Amino acid sequence: RRRRRRLIKRLSAAGLILLAVGGATLAILAATNRQEAAEPPFPFTVGEMPTIAPETPTAAHSEAQEGKDLGWTAAEEYKAARMAMAEAEGEDTEGKALVILVIYNRQHSGKFPDTVGGVISQENAFTSYHNGRYDRVKPDADCWAALDLIQIQGWDESQGALYFERTPEDEESTWHSRNLERLFTHGNHTFYTEKEAKVN
Repeated sequence: RRRRRRLIKRLSAAGLILLAVGGATLAILAATNRQEAAEPPFPFTVGEMPTIAPETPTAAHSEAQEGKDLGWTAAEEYKAARMAMAEAEGEDTEGKALVILVIYNRQHSGKFPDTVGGVISQENAFTSYHNGRYDRVKPDADCWAALDLIQIQGWDESQGALYFERTPEDEESTWHSRNLERLFTHGNHTFYTEKEAKVN
């Protein structure tokens, strides 16, 4: 009987343990189910949430547009715009800008006066200055647009030109064509620079 009582006690204790373990397991499972029900139905955890990469700027936006600082005062800008009107009234905006750039190129070449006024008024430099046309005209909106094209947008297709003239007729010989190096033609003007000295 003692053995039977001890066996019954052991079985009872084991049963209680099993009941306790089973209850704990059920509690854990229920809690897990509640947690899963509360979580959003995503196939990843919060730490694995995908992020949207910021938009990569295109080359057009990443490169800041830089203007060309001519270093001119308002009075010098007016003189250059006025010369563009006098010399290139019938040209497009770029044609007027090229006249302005010739003035700038001369000013910084070391071979001409180093001021805008000096470049414009130099003897035999600009026909329109010496025949009085420069004094009779005022820069129109397109002349100012030409200046903005250079200073704001940084446009410079002058190739360093120091001279220009109305494009001569085919095979017509002019001082420019005989003594200078031709660069390009734009509109009704042909642009030149000085010939490089030949080294023997």
